[in-house]
Amino acid sequence: MQTTRIAVVGGGIVGSSVAYHLGETADADVTVFEQGELAGETTAASGAFCGLWGDEPPAYRRLKAYGVRLYNEFFEAPRMNSPYTLAPRLEIASTPETARELRAEARECAHGPVEYVPGDRLDAELLHPGLDTSAVESALYRPNIGFLDATELAAEFVARAQNRGVTFEIGTQVETVTTADGSVTGLVADGEHREFDAVVAAAGPWNTRIAGLVGLDLPIRHTLGPILIFDPPAGVPYDTFSVKHAESGVYFRQQPDGTVFAGHYPGGYDEAGRNIDPDDAPTVVPADLREKIRRVVEAYFPWTEGARVADEWVGVRSLTPDGGAIAGWTEMDGLYVTGFNAAGIQLAPVIGHVVAEQLLRGNPTDYYDAVRLSRFDGFTDVFRERET
Repeated sequence: MQTTRIAVVGGGIVGSSVAYHLGETADADVTVFEQGELAGETTAASGAFCGLWGDEPPAYRRLKAYGVRLYNEFFEAPRMNSPYTLAPRLEIASTPETARELRAEARECAHGPVEYVPGDRLDAELLHPGLDTSAVESALYRPNIGFLDATELAAEFVARAQNRGVTFEIGTQVETVTTADGSVTGLVADGEHREFDAVVAAAGPWNTRIAGLVGLDLPIRHTLGPILIFDPPAGVPYDTFSVKHAESGVYFRQQPDGTVFAGHYPGGYDEAGRNIDPDDAPTVVPADLREKIRRVVEAYFPWTEGARVADEWVGVRSLTPDGGAIAGWTEMDGLYVTGFNAAGIQLAPVIGHVVAEQLLRGNPTDYYDAVRLSRFDGFTDVFRERET
């Protein structure tokens, strides 16, 4: 059987998952191109939360379930140090209006486990050492949430992909995707043309640029993902919740080493999404966001007051119009794209599976309708074109 030559652009957790799944067959010759260090950009900047939030549509839960099963398989016989920390999430409201919104959201969480807790019941229903709940109107308690070490998890995929014969080329810039007669023919990397039968865009916020090389304008916008690491002079001697403050979009958690990880989510595709060139994104947290994050963290974790900022970075978050993921075929034969709505760590496994099945076997998979690019107005893909 003829070997299929495949280029994967992006060496983060998504590109590594795609490579791992493609490497399952000996009929694929897979090369991953990473412009920097493996998992050194969007993956490293991620909060790496993982779990079932309780309000996912059934199709989205199925996508996550694939990843949960695969990660459990990895944890049974790890190749790398891939820790997981269970950190149940409290989404807290500090105004009556938002409290009513959380209560309505809890009623819609048909797949749980999610519990709505009025503010005046928090002290009686939940042990919350280190968390000041005096200004909390209500909370949603989501017990099945934790966080991973995203770079170690990506390294797990890399090690397993390399064992399957996948080649990783780091420090290699993809400049052009070449085409002929509406099909991909290869790419140019560091000035050298390389022939490939297929190219997979798996480079996080750079995917819009890669797709643009062949004239495809993806339905993806971006927001900044600022992160501050606070190092309090003295922490609390207990594990405590990860917390999201609904009104401000600030979220934070205590880390195993006693530091506090804090970030900001400004909103979704319509209200906050914009086009951001990840190469032009700031490398330090803007002053206004720095102050906002600190103010909220200190209000609810009072033991962090005055803590020094031990580290900080700014990632670029991708968002889609309907909050779902994108994976697989495009209108151009041989070009495959990936895209997320701030959930790349959780969905990387299933996206790798979908891309591999479509590319190698022409199998849309049972996940096709949930992740197809052609679900958006103005977009199609080669599979739907053939079907019609």
